[in-house]
Amino acid sequence: MPMFDLAFLLAPTFAMFFLGVLLRRTSVLDDRDADTLLKLVFNLTLPALLLSVLPSVELNSKLLLVALISTLIILLTLPAAMLAGKVTGMKPQTSAVLVSGSIIMNLGFVMPFVQSFYGDEGLARLFIFDIPNGVSAYTIAWAFACRSGSNPQHCLNGKLFKSPPLLALALALFMNALSLRPEPLTAKILLTTGTLTIPLVLLALGASFSIKKANPLHLGVGIALRMLLGLSLGLWLTDLLNISGVDRAVVVLCASAPAGFNTLTFASVEKLDREFAATLVAACMIASMVLIPILLTTL
Repeated sequence: MPMFDLAFLLAPTFAMFFLGVLLRRTSVLDDRDADTLLKLVFNLTLPALLLSVLPSVELNSKLLLVALISTLIILLTLPAAMLAGKVTGMKPQTSAVLVSGSIIMNLGFVMPFVQSFYGDEGLARLFIFDIPNGVSAYTIAWAFACRSGSNPQHCLNGKLFKSPPLLALALALFMNALSLRPEPLTAKILLTTGTLTIPLVLLALGASFSIKKANPLHLGVGIALRMLLGLSLGLWLTDLLNISGVDRAVVVLCASAPAGFNTLTFASVEKLDREFAATLVAACMIASMVLIPILLTTL
């Protein structure tokens, strides 16, 4: 795709993100507002998007490989992050953030690009890729945060299985398997609500964007683990499993996604190294703005 066409296609995505940054800088939005937007996405618009897209998308056995690759990327990145934390002499509170940031992928940031280039077929693959990502966030990453936080006995009892997106995903896959479709009026409501997901996510991420002081070595290690190692594993595993086309493109984009926003959430809740978490999440988003257009022109 010519660079001008690419820029034209991606301009609305970048514009919405930077609008969120601007609204934060002008005090129109603050951290609480950004959290409210993300809660709205999590509890309402993302489940609606899942239910409007997945029941009518053609799913095949290769999508199981998409979920498998996501799982393998997480399992291979985890020991690398644990080792890196020890080698660089990080404190437990910082090391726990490194682990979370390395294995939690911010697929909400990647979603607009996938939708722009690959439509509903691409979104379906992203949602499948996100299943292990979501599970690991509320199990592995949360366990590390609890263990290194201010209250190691605290646990996120059952939150994963009460997650509205996970419940919507299960229902959507069930409907797809039985060739069930929402009624026309319901489908219209779901579609209208679901289309709010991407602009709300971008506004919230922009409003949450914050660069704070952080150890440059620790920051570099975090970016390398999440994005460079993720990209390398995505490319290697898709070649190894003979994944091509849209499947390969979406997997590689997701594998190299920036650090997930739950990295910052867990750091705040468990009183970990919040400044490192905020800077890692923000720095990864900056790097993604450069990396994603490159990948879109080469995949």
